[in-house]
Amino acid sequence: MKVKKSLYLLLVFIFAFGFCNGQNEDSNTRISNSYNPQAIFEYETALKQNFSLPIYYALLDLYTQGGETKNAQKLIEKAQKQEPDNPLLIADMGFLYLQSDQTKAIKQFTKAINSLRANNNTVVALANHFSSHSQDAWAIQTYKQARELFKDQYRYIYELTSLYQKQGKYTDVIDEYMLLLDQNPSMLSQIQIYLGNLLSASTDDKLQEQLRKSILSKTQKNPSNQNYAQFYLWFILQEKNYSLAIKQAKSIDKRFDKQSGQTLFSVSSICLNNSAYSEAKEGFSLIIEKGQENPYYMQARQYILSCLYYSFIQNPAPTQKEKEYLRTQYSQTLALLGQRVETVESIQQYAYLLAYYLSSAQEAVDLLDSIISLKRINPQDKAQSKLMRADIFLMNGDVWEASLTYSQVEKEFKNDVVGSEAKFKNAMLSYYNGDFDWAYSQFSSLRASTEKLIANDAMEQSLLISENRDEDSSFNGLALYSRADFALYCHNYDRALALLDTLNQKYLSHPLFDEVLYMRAQIAITKQEYHKADSLLNLIILKYSADLMADDALYLLAQINETYLSQPQKAKEYYEKIIFDYPESLYVTPARKKLNNSVASGATL
Repeated sequence: MKVKKSLYLLLVFIFAFGFCNGQNEDSNTRISNSYNPQAIFEYETALKQNFSLPIYYALLDLYTQGGETKNAQKLIEKAQKQEPDNPLLIADMGFLYLQSDQTKAIKQFTKAINSLRANNNTVVALANHFSSHSQDAWAIQTYKQARELFKDQYRYIYELTSLYQKQGKYTDVIDEYMLLLDQNPSMLSQIQIYLGNLLSASTDDKLQEQLRKSILSKTQKNPSNQNYAQFYLWFILQEKNYSLAIKQAKSIDKRFDKQSGQTLFSVSSICLNNSAYSEAKEGFSLIIEKGQENPYYMQARQYILSCLYYSFIQNPAPTQKEKEYLRTQYSQTLALLGQRVETVESIQQYAYLLAYYLSSAQEAVDLLDSIISLKRINPQDKAQSKLMRADIFLMNGDVWEASLTYSQVEKEFKNDVVGSEAKFKNAMLSYYNGDFDWAYSQFSSLRASTEKLIANDAMEQSLLISENRDEDSSFNGLALYSRADFALYCHNYDRALALLDTLNQKYLSHPLFDEVLYMRAQIAITKQEYHKADSLLNLIILKYSADLMADDALYLLAQINETYLSQPQKAKEYYEKIIFDYPESLYVTPARKKLNNSVASGATL
């Protein structure tokens, strides 16, 4: 039976299209036709008239599906006679042997690879052919052989990296990236991104450990290679080993940066942004020692103040000596650097310290006024300075001036985050002042804010007001609580506790009692009474598990146990309780992140 020429051409077109679209797919899915004797007959006839790879693979698939091993072998042998230099056809015989004779399969695969010539298209085709049959190890051997043929050890780095990653061969993955770095040093940043993504996605500690060993080995063997030194520094920062990072940055500064301080400043800034204040301070101090001629001198002086500032405000009970030391540092540094646009952040920090810790409200206001009057000041910096100024007025009882300033900023930045912040602060002023209906309306409108933190805070405040009316619909209990809240805001903890005592004495029960316990816990933490805070928060969970503050109490409990009480297992249990018992809580995401980070790092928490 002869196949008509038109039918033959149609078959060639159909299977050529199918072959081109299926080269990189598994052989079982390359051609969707099921086993069909008539199709086999027509393909065999077509091949007799004119050999074609698409029809050859279609027929080979049908033979394989039907278990016709002998016919498949004869077909491959005929194809090899047609194209004796095609290594893919040699590999096909190996695929056929895989199920019955591993030794013969290996022999064919080796033969296919050894038959390669320095032709990129053929190399890639054979490697893909192996991968499509789940033979990645042979695909790797293909690329390695090609490197020898081309006499180019840097060839096929991306292809090999992908294959090694699939196999979990992290040492080889890293070695390939090191080769890429040797070949093209300008790729350092890109390689760091590749490996950073790999580290983030991996839950296997072996990758991190192998990467550490490999980079450290390269660095030690090549002490004059700046790329390896920078690579090692990057890895140290990924591990958050900030102390070692400063040492490495210091070494790079000496050996490669010509004492410019560039890397040292960059690493110190990263430490500061990650709350590693002592390490950041060490790095910035080294830059300051280089003298005022150093281009990073001014910023280093300011950032050291930031290190001192953030360490200080996290201290729940700073001593008077610590306060005065900080005053001296800010006073001396700002006298040296001057009051200008570049020092705005330091001036704002100093103003906050003066107002809230050093009982110097007027001096703080004067400093903020000096910022506001600067000609080239950024509008956002000016607005934030105005808000700080208003906060100080509020803290000192000048409600009118505070409200006026908040309103000005809100109007000037109506469609900006700082405008929403000003509106929130004005609403808080009304809340502190006992004007709860007006405060509630403002908080309710802010719940739609695009700034998530403001929207969340506004939601909590609106719920606090709506759910805490007295039985006679008055706000007498909330009035006492809001005054205590204001005392807490002003760091007047004794006053706050006294008002909470009055609230507890006046009412046998009240919807605010869970909030009262929570505020008492907050004050206990500022006084470093962590066990007392733990007991108060557990009381909320025990007595008010369905009330507003339950999830807040759980999250604060987890933080106390993790940070202060060295009870990571308890902290883990509290985070899990938030996730499972309070799935609608705003703390679910940070709780889950805490747990995921602990799993990824291999830590107890």
